[in-house]
Amino acid sequence: MSYPFELGKVIWTRDEIIRAIPEFLELYAERPIVDNQGGMKAPHMFAVWFICRKLNPQLIIESGVYRGQSTWLLEKSCPQAQVVSIDVNLDFREYISSRVDYSNQDFSLHDWSGIDPQNTLAFFDDHQNALTRLQQCLWFGIRHILFDDNYPEQRGDCYSIKKAFLGCGFEPLHSQAYPPKASFRTSLKHRVANLLGLSPIRLTPQYEQVRIPPNVHDAKFLLKNIDSYYEFPPVYQPKLTRWHDTWDDTYPTPPFLLEEESKGLYPLFWEEALYYTWICYVKLKACL
Repeated sequence: MSYPFELGKVIWTRDEIIRAIPEFLELYAERPIVDNQGGMKAPHMFAVWFICRKLNPQLIIESGVYRGQSTWLLEKSCPQAQVVSIDVNLDFREYISSRVDYSNQDFSLHDWSGIDPQNTLAFFDDHQNALTRLQQCLWFGIRHILFDDNYPEQRGDCYSIKKAFLGCGFEPLHSQAYPPKASFRTSLKHRVANLLGLSPIRLTPQYEQVRIPPNVHDAKFLLKNIDSYYEFPPVYQPKLTRWHDTWDDTYPTPPFLLEEESKGLYPLFWEEALYYTWICYVKLKACL
């Protein structure tokens, strides 16, 4: 199948997104963590802020907290919403809100039976199997979902919706051969880390993932159960990707919002452009 950037209908337009950029940047200037290294930066913060405001859910479930920058953003995007923020390790938080319910139990272990699933948004920034998360949301009746890290083929540390659509499967870090585009230095660094016991596989249990062979079944499952799918476009698209190679058919991406010539208007978006990882919104079909 041809790769979709958008399926079904969403309640916003490309022009609305572009017009919202200045308002977002005013808010982003007030962020509590100026350098959120390892967490979301401008391209995805903008996407989450914009989509949350358009959906205006009553409940937001955030899976993956880290320092807490995204928690702050969710509060600012939907000040009337109840926010539940989940992370198996909450010790890294720098922004902590008294208005937020925190939990260190995985999303799948919670009892969501008492919520209004039609007015709930689940936001996953936890690097877990996105298809499994989608199936869990289907079970709970949660229709609105955001996935932060929607990695393309051969990239990233989790099975993403993008990979499921592409049919490329997933190789966990502890079993995969190093991708052909990986530099010698990168490969050597991983091998030394493994020998010293410093591999992220050992330090972070989330990397213990099952291998998923290439298949067409997952894409069929998505097409059967998704009402709409939308990859939020990058504001700018630099000449090289975050992996320092060129944009080509390996990285199917929706058209970027602004031309490089305008980077002087929004320099922060240009500076943080490489932090874009194909963030996407999914709306599931209503359960019968």
